[in-house]
Amino acid sequence: MRKILNLSILIPLFLLTGCAGPGKIMNGWIGKTKEQLIATWGQPMRVADNGSAGVILIYSAKVDLYETPGVYLSNEGDGYTRINRPVQKPQQYTKLKLFYINPAGIIYSWKMQDI
Repeated sequence: MRKILNLSILIPLFLLTGCAGPGKIMNGWIGKTKEQLIATWGQPMRVADNGSAGVILIYSAKVDLYETPGVYLSNEGDGYTRINRPVQKPQQYTKLKLFYINPAGIIYSWKMQDI
């Protein structure tokens, strides 16, 4: 019984720590050099002054938002209703990833922003 209890605690913890979301990936760059980032991600879209003798490397990506066309069942209201969703033109937004670099060339912070 004790082994089952231990496994029931450890397995969910193991599964949670394996998830690599955007924050975990971005946090992995803290302490790395500007050169390492550029070698991996390529040249940034823009470089800005951070006001503290360092720089901000700005990367940009377009993201498409759309709903998959087809026939869906909706359970809104009384019972189920068939909804035919036609092909739509995707909507786009821009996702910015900003890396803050200190004067020594080390990444010390980051920020993601949707515009």
